[in-house]
Amino acid sequence: MENQEIEFQAKMYAYAINSATKEHGFKKDEGWKLNLANAAEKLELEQKYYPTVSTQITSASLHKLSELVKIVLNRTPAFAADPIQGFGAQHPDSEFIIAYNPIRVHR
Repeated sequence: MENQEIEFQAKMYAYAINSATKEHGFKKDEGWKLNLANAAEKLELEQKYYPTVSTQITSASLHKLSELVKIVLNRTPAFAADPIQGFGAQHPDSEFIIAYNPIRVHR
């Protein structure tokens, strides 16, 4: 994936998270937690939490995209109060970046 494509994907992911924040009426003290996950972990998080926002990534661009996502999201209002320091569990077979709110459990 070229650098421009990675930057575009990071911006689109940030846009999707900001849209979901507004769409689901997040309060100021609610935020997102980000993880790098494989398909099974993504499915588990989607079944446990709602809403979730995810994007698929290639292993070659995993590190660069995750760093760009962190930079782009830390500039947005949703992360201004609690900036991202790092991602949750990271595995060599990770292929998704998934955001979820640990307070909002799927019922």
